[in-house]
Amino acid sequence: MTEKRSGLSLGKVVGVVVIVVIVFLLFKTGAIEYLKDRRKMEAFIEGFGIWGPLVYIVAYILVTITGISAVPMTIAGGLIFGALFGVIYTVIGAGIGLSLAFLIARYIARGFIEKKFGDTEAFKKIDEGVKSQGWFILATTRLIPIFPFGIQNYVYGLTSIGFLQYSILSTIFIIPGTSVYVILAGAVASGDTAKATRLAIVASLIFFAITVVTKLVARKGKKS
Repeated sequence: MTEKRSGLSLGKVVGVVVIVVIVFLLFKTGAIEYLKDRRKMEAFIEGFGIWGPLVYIVAYILVTITGISAVPMTIAGGLIFGALFGVIYTVIGAGIGLSLAFLIARYIARGFIEKKFGDTEAFKKIDEGVKSQGWFILATTRLIPIFPFGIQNYVYGLTSIGFLQYSILSTIFIIPGTSVYVILAGAVASGDTAKATRLAIVASLIFFAITVVTKLVARKGKKS
């Protein structure tokens, strides 16, 4: 038992050190500015050629973990890779990022996260939602932008929801909203008016579907 605890403690220490080093390097090297600036990020990723998709996914993971707005990066994905691959790479990066943020909150920096978000309205509502609605709260908070995406990822790590359930369902539920941004950006990047029109229509239909589902989710939430 003692060995297990010491091993877990060592893992936490290593995890915290790694996180601190990553954050320090992001700010020290100026990379944080690239993550915030869509045009800088586009030029940076395109400079890697065939490695661009991998660089984009890693960058998206960092954006998700640091809590920076993911919208500029999402649009960049559509402009660089087009609608289809833009969605694929973005969902992969976001899925890994939100999973890592959850694990950080639950196993590595729980004390810090609890101190920072434990008394917030976001945590209280999500925690109550997990207890009373289970996975349904994931659909509610992912489809309806009640709380910032970055904060949600860490707050869920403090709740009783299981990691696999959270990771898989969260990734699924962010696909519709992510697709709208990426597809519209892909339409602009295509340079083909007919193709751009078709992509814009697809994005509009997805947005309409999200609106309908969101209303149904909100209505069910009020009844619960």
